[in-house]
Amino acid sequence: MTRKNIQPDPLPPAVFDGIAGVIRLLGHAQRLRIVEYLDLHGERAAGDIVAGIGGHQAAVSQHLNQMRAAGIIGARRQGRRVFYRLAAESPVTILNCIRRQYQAVAAAAASPAPSRPVSG
Repeated sequence: MTRKNIQPDPLPPAVFDGIAGVIRLLGHAQRLRIVEYLDLHGERAAGDIVAGIGGHQAAVSQHLNQMRAAGIIGARRQGRRVFYRLAAESPVTILNCIRRQYQAVAAAAASPAPSRPVSG
């Protein structure tokens, strides 16, 4: 990967607080699974999310509520069901960075090591 010779302007300190909060919230495997599930499947009811990612209904509901309070996901009620959707792009961007890194590491591990001549 090459870096361009463009010097970005420094971010305001408050931006780092917000970013750190999102990263901290996404630092739980089950929450990352929820983000990935919603990214791949779009808006879904809580029960569908539980079935799709596994886990206990109460724990998944707690994660959904935490992410909703942080503005990462949105929710709408339809009758007795609550449907959730991604409301922010930053979690998907973070997830895509993780995917790319995983794919690069997996590809490197799958590549055979270069052969070395046998000296004798």
